[in-house]
Parts: sequence; C-alpha cells; structure tokens
Amino acid sequence: MLRNYLLLAFRNIRKNKLHAIINVGGMAVAFTCSIFIFLLVYRHFSYDEFQKNGNQLFKVYSYSIGPNGEEKGTSMAFPFVEAVKKENIGIVKATSIHNRGKLVRYKEKTLDMTVTMVDNDFFDMFTFPLIKGNNVNPLSDLNSVVIAEKFAHNLFGEEDPLGKSIDVKLGGKWYSLTVSAVAAEPPKNSSIRFSVLARTEIDPDYPLQKNNWNNRSLPVFVELAQTTTDQKVESRLRAFTNKYTPTDKASYKKDGYKADKNGDYHSFRLLPLSELHFSPQLGGGGTISKPFLYILILISAVILLIASFNFVNLNIGLSFTRTKEIGVRKCLGAAKKQIWLQVWGESFLLVIIATLLAMTAVYLAIRSFNNITDGAIDSNLLFSPTIVGTVLLLTVLVSVIASGYPSAVMAKLKTTEVLKGKISANRSGGLRNALIVTQFTIAVILIGSTIIIYRQFDHLRTAPLGYNTTSIISIPIKNEENGKEIINKLRGRLASQSSVISVSGSNTNLGIGQDKTQSTSVMCFDLGDKKICGQVITGDFDMLKTLGIKPVEGHDFLLSSASDTSNSVILSESYAKQFGRKSMADFSYATDTAQAKVRVAGVIPDFHFTSVNDTPQPLVIYRNNETTMNYAWIRVNTSNPSATMNMVKSVYASVEPGVEFNGSYVNENIERLYEDEQTMARLFSVAAGIAIVLSCMGLFGIASITIRQRVKEIGVRKVLGASVSAIVTLVSREFIKPVLIAFLIAIPIDWWMMNKWLQDYSYRTDINWWIFGLAAVVSVAIALITVSFHAIKAAIANPVESLRTE
Repeated sequence: MLRNYLLLAFRNIRKNKLHAIINVGGMAVAFTCSIFIFLLVYRHFSYDEFQKNGNQLFKVYSYSIGPNGEEKGTSMAFPFVEAVKKENIGIVKATSIHNRGKLVRYKEKTLDMTVTMVDNDFFDMFTFPLIKGNNVNPLSDLNSVVIAEKFAHNLFGEEDPLGKSIDVKLGGKWYSLTVSAVAAEPPKNSSIRFSVLARTEIDPDYPLQKNNWNNRSLPVFVELAQTTTDQKVESRLRAFTNKYTPTDKASYKKDGYKADKNGDYHSFRLLPLSELHFSPQLGGGGTISKPFLYILILISAVILLIASFNFVNLNIGLSFTRTKEIGVRKCLGAAKKQIWLQVWGESFLLVIIATLLAMTAVYLAIRSFNNITDGAIDSNLLFSPTIVGTVLLLTVLVSVIASGYPSAVMAKLKTTEVLKGKISANRSGGLRNALIVTQFTIAVILIGSTIIIYRQFDHLRTAPLGYNTTSIISIPIKNEENGKEIINKLRGRLASQSSVISVSGSNTNLGIGQDKTQSTSVMCFDLGDKKICGQVITGDFDMLKTLGIKPVEGHDFLLSSASDTSNSVILSESYAKQFGRKSMADFSYATDTAQAKVRVAGVIPDFHFTSVNDTPQPLVIYRNNETTMNYAWIRVNTSNPSATMNMVKSVYASVEPGVEFNGSYVNENIERLYEDEQTMARLFSVAAGIAIVLSCMGLFGIASITIRQRVKEIGVRKVLGASVSAIVTLVSREFIKPVLIAFLIAIPIDWWMMNKWLQDYSYRTDINWWIFGLAAVVSVAIALITVSFHAIKAAIANPVESLRTE
C-alpha cells in the first residue's frame, strides 16, 4: 500500500516538475532561514544556564530616575563586597569582577592578555570547573593566580603550569604570582569570560580605595541565601544604602531627579544572572536584547508562513487540474481518507525533501553564518535532540498547514460534479487572493521596516555627539605607564606632518575600538554641603583641540600653561552646575582622594561620550603628572584616510616598537556602538528579500496554473481582435489587485510597529510617507514583472494552438 502511494506521488511530482521545484525550493529556503534563526536564538537563550547556582546569582546595579529618565549603572566601590556580606541581609557570597592588566609574562614569553580581578568567593559562586591544581580554594592566597586551559597552553606550551611563577602587569607595574590551578575554558555561552584570574586585593588601586565609597568602578555579583528572594534583599538594601551611601534628597530634587515608588532617589537593585545577557545597559559587551530575539523568531515564522501559503496556493491550483483523476479514483471505490492521504502524502514528501536540503545547507553554511553574525554556533548543535526534534515537529506542522486544506478539499469533492466538469480553479479564487494579500502585506511591511531601520542606524551613526568623530585616530597604548611619554613622542614626530592637526590622549577610548574596549568610572566627593558626582576620565594637552570642542569658559589643557602641567581639570557644564557657582574657571577645590587641590582649566558643553542614546552624564577630565594614558588620539585633516593611517602606523612603530597596532578612526568606533541596529537592518533586509522572492515564486506558480486554465479564453479573445497589451492587462489585473490591497493593509501596521520600536530611542529618525510609497512601488513592480512573464507568453501564443488545447 505504501509503495503504491509513493509511486503515485512520484509520478504526479514528475508530471508537475515546475511547481514541485517551486514548492521544494521555497520550503527549503524557508526552512534554512528558520533553522539558522532557531540555532541563533537557542544559543542566546542558553547563556549562563550551566551555572549550578544560577537562580541565586545576581549582579548589583544602582538605580535613579533622572531628569531624562531612568539611570542605571554597575560601578560599585571597593568596600561594597565586604560590607554587603557583613550586613546579614540575605547575601551570603559576593565578588567584584573587573579587568585590569594587559600583559602576562613567563620567562622570555610575553602575551597581550587581560587579567580579571575577582574576590575569594568567585569559584564558590560560579561553576567554572578546575581541571588541575587546587580545586578547593584556588585563590585563597593573595599571590595565587588561576589561568584558563587555552591560555595555559599558549603561555606554557607542553610545560606543566602548576606552581610556576608568572608576572602580570597591573597599573604599569609587574607583579609576580604563582599558578595554583588551571580552569576549563569558560563555555561560549558564558557572560563571564576570563583567561587569567587574580585577587582584587593586589589591584594597585586597592590600598587607597578599599575604604572609599565615593570612587565607583567595580561590577559586583552576589549570591543570595536559599531562604530569601531578590525582592526581600532589595528591600533590605535600602537600609544598606542609607548607611553607606546616604543621599541628599534636597540636592537630588534640585537637580531634577524623582523618587521611585519607595521614595528613594538612589537605590541598589539586583539583576538576575539569567537576564545579564539580555541587558545591553547592565550586561557589558556581547549582550543582546530579548525583543530583538523575539523579532528574529517572528521573522522566522513569517518566512515559513509565506512558504506555506505558496504551498497552499499551488496545491489548490494543481488539485483542480487533476479533478478527473480524483473522480475516476472515487468511481473505482477510493474513500475520502485514501484521497486525503494521497494528496497530503505528495505534499509531505516534498516537505521532507525540502527539510533534508535545508539541513544540508545549514551544515555547509554554518561557518559562514558565524562569520556574518559573530556567533559561535557549533555545527554539532544541529544534531542535538532538541534541534532535531524541533525540526521534525516543524516539518510535520508545516506539511499539515501547507497541504492539509488542499487535501481536504479534494477529498470532499462530489464524484458527479467532477465527472460533469463542474469543478474549476475559480472556486479557490477567494482563498488564493486572501493568501496573496497576506504574503504581500508581510513583504511590504518588511520592506518598509528595513528602510526605517537602516535610516535609524544611519541617523545614530551620523548623529552629532558634541565632538569631532570623522577625523580622529584612536590608538590603544600597550604600556600605559609610559602613555604620557609615548604621546609626547608622537606629538613631536608628527609635528612636521601637514595632515596632523593635534595629538592628545586619555585613559578611555572613544566608541569601541579594534581592541573592543570602552570603560568609564564614577567618582563622588563631598564639598561643603554638596555631593559632587560624575564620570571620570583622564586627558592630556590639546584634548579639546583634538576633539574639536570649544570651551564655554576657560581653556584647553595647554602645554604652554604652567598651571596645566600639575593638577588641572576640565568640567562638563552639568558637572560644573553641581558646585552652584556662576564661574568655574580658575576655581580650585579638593576631593576626598586628592592629595592636593585641583584647578579648573575650563568648562565645556555636555556631550555624548558614549552612545548618542545615552544621556550625557556629568563629566570631569583630569590632567596631572601621575595619571596614565591608555589611548593616543590624533586629529588629522586629510583626503586620503588610508594613507594617513599608514603614516601614523609607521610613526607609532618607532615610538612603541614590537607592539601590534590597533589604531582606528573614531567614526568607525562609533559605528560599533550600533552593531545591534546594523545587524537588525541586515536581517530585515535579508528577510524582506526572502519574503519577496517566496511571494513571487508563489505568484509565478499560480499565474502559470491560472493562465494554463484560461488558454481557450485567451485564444478566443485574440481571434476576436484583442491586442497583446489588452490581454496582458486583463490577466495581470487579477493578480495586481490583491497586491494593492496588501499595500493598503500594510501601511498602518508598519507605521504602528516602527513607531513603537523608535520610542526606545531618544534620538530617532522620522517616518516619512515616501518610505511606504517606495515599498508599494517595489512590491507592485516585482509582482507585475512576475505575472507578466506568463501573461505575455500566453498573449503572443498562436490562438489556433490555444483553441485546439483540450
């Protein structure tokens, strides 16, 4: 019985090769896209699931409601970890996790590697297996260090690293530490990654900052007791906040801050570890927003839906061309169930073939997919029980959706009507048009959304940040303790270059450079009855000249000014406002941590130091002889950016020899801030392209079937004098009408969706009417071209041959 069904199915598929190819090709493309998207989403939702204590682990963040909305930050003070455990508020373990050093040395080998500073509770909190050495308490000794397996191999080769002494460079000084254990490489789906782990207490800043609550720069993770909840701990943190970091409510109110539902102007809250990967604001690098993943799932479902609609339309159209076969089978005793199984079986076979093609395509293209998306999807994941089970379920589901209705229609046909020729494809016209309308509605929405997302990305990328971004080269300095000396040498050696305007530097990058880093810290201090807070960075001479910022008061850090060679600062306007003075230029003040007073060199307008979506925060720029410089900034004026970069690279090699050059233009760094928007734009453009292709494939097949059934009508019209253009218009109009209806439906839906999406951006583009007009023109033009192929072919055919057709 099964053999007969298969033989019959293959015979019918071979008889309608074109439509079988359209169905299999469309479904294969849809399945390939859907599997790729499912693998990507599955990987992101699996982040940090391997942590055994995951449900009890949280990241601490500060929360305030500022004049421009919610303000969140993850920078905590050095004493926070010990204090929060001591207060008995339900937190049993805590650790800070922050990157500090850049170089690690063993004998004659030196590797450029970040050192991650943690506290003693780290391995008790997080599940990172130790494969060698002390697996009980590997960081109990302050001079101990734990290294990851891959890094151990890079540094030691085949030599056993346990007990060996390595040097790590922290704050410009070398520290000798002993390898106590080797850890397994952190999983790719881990939010916390490391190569070298050392204790926070050896951080050069620790002795000065261990009791200072005003200098905040450390991310902190905590583990809650099994007997409590995060809501209870958050409520207890209110008393903790009032004890250690009391807030001046009057000052907050004066600055435009609002109290939260508990009446607090500043509070500490807890972010579950499971949400860390989905919080771009609090999670750090490599995060992704959940709405973005939901959009990917929606795109996957939409593409499958369009392919299924094609299947339904083509199957219904083809089914009505084989009514006589169905009638004869019914006369010979075939039951409804057998007819249904036959028609459904043919479709199911096509879906199976499409699925196998899709799985093969995914396996072969997975490496290229990883390169495009910066993903880390293992090809073995494709054959995991979860993925295989999901694909099989999807195959059955799609086959039922795509072929269930046409099979049921054929099974219910009355034998007498079939044999009398009373059944025609026109009976399915309403459903066919409804499916075409739905397909092109989705396609128009995707086209319009793609244009708006690209416009928003370009809007963010070109938004004025308050400083010059188009002509500054940023270079990471490897030996930051010699940063000032390196910048001075660059300044001297580039002075003769006409393309170089100025040279400066800082401890912080502009945007995200090729070294993938970007960081700031927050410092507060008391000045009389005022609490002064703001982000802190360091700067060198000619900083404002290099950034292209004009001071509203005072001047730049000037090499010619004796007062600027010692303790000087430049304040942003919002930072200066906290002092309550009319003029700040030349004003001197002392902070809690300053050994001497600092003098205000100038005041500058607030500017977006990070993303344009981040509200400009109060900022103070320090310049003294002790501060380190991690980045050199070079402002250039050139019509040949590539040649200028090569020239700077050559000069830099003479200043810091043997160091990998990672210089980049700041406008490139800024673009990296908006990778989510860029990725979304690419995905939407791909999805829109696939949706259009699949819709046109369906339209192409339906037009072929419909025109084949109207061959005699077209022949009669030609004999009676109808022109080719009249026949083409007649046939095309039937298909263009649902496309125009789709456009009218798509406009309000797309406008609502994109307007909702843009609300998340404080700096956003406008939704112009021409966007929808362009989407409509594109969709109608593509549909017209698709249908016209068959329409013109039928219109120019010999009417004598058409009238002979049975």
